[in-house]
Amino acid sequence: MVKSTTLLLSILSAISFSVHAADAVSSASIPKPTTENKSIDAITSATIVPESLRVTAISTGFTDSKAKKVLFVVGDPRFESSLEGFLVNSAINFFKQKGYEVEVRDLYKLKFNPVLSPETFYHAKDGFGPTPQDIVPEQKFVSQADYIIFCYPNWHDSPNAITKGYMERVFSKQFAYKDTPKGLEGMLKGKGIYTIMNAGWLGGGQGTVGDGIGKLDKVWDKYLNAYKVVDDDTAGFWGATNIGRFVNDQSPKNTDPEYKKQLEILAKVLEARLNRDFFNNK
Repeated sequence: MVKSTTLLLSILSAISFSVHAADAVSSASIPKPTTENKSIDAITSATIVPESLRVTAISTGFTDSKAKKVLFVVGDPRFESSLEGFLVNSAINFFKQKGYEVEVRDLYKLKFNPVLSPETFYHAKDGFGPTPQDIVPEQKFVSQADYIIFCYPNWHDSPNAITKGYMERVFSKQFAYKDTPKGLEGMLKGKGIYTIMNAGWLGGGQGTVGDGIGKLDKVWDKYLNAYKVVDDDTAGFWGATNIGRFVNDQSPKNTDPEYKKQLEILAKVLEARLNRDFFNNK
């Protein structure tokens, strides 16, 4: 009996060691950072900006003025601390400096429900029935906006669930598109669609097609051309114009001693791309 108990304890001990070892590899158990700069980003794939280096932005909201209006639809559970949030807030401040009005819809903070339920399916797909109460204010913001910018981190090379759900539920039939004798027609004419997505691929570039940095440019352009096809199709379906997308695949490492400088460079690149995409083509 003693030998059996000893053997059982040995097996349990081995299993326990294996589980902790697996946690260490998968980052399921996250150790605490030792300094502010050695943040969680140095341990996992999360891209967290140290608090002292974060950018803040306050939306103006939409008024009845003739100022251009930009709607930011943000799907990031770590919006306040992530590198995606750094990019979004930098873009918000950029447009405010241009004199634009800005409204931010933080989907996680709003607890937005992205699920297209059986009860709301036919409204979204066919425009039947009344607009769901939680969708009414979102459609009002979209109607007022000149530009809608979708913002989300790259997790599976596509809009994450909460952002995609926003698209499916808010951009419903009879609001974003309708039937005509010639087929479907987009109803959001005159509006522009843009995307800001923080990625973590191979460090290929910052921006869109042609914005590679000389490292695997063919792969970079292949990815971004695929996104352009989808973005063009989505915008066209709604009657809008695809302005483009800013993909950041050059994230500075939090352990970089020049981290602050690298963030400043990233912000300047974003500003240059926004100037090009929104203003230089006018």
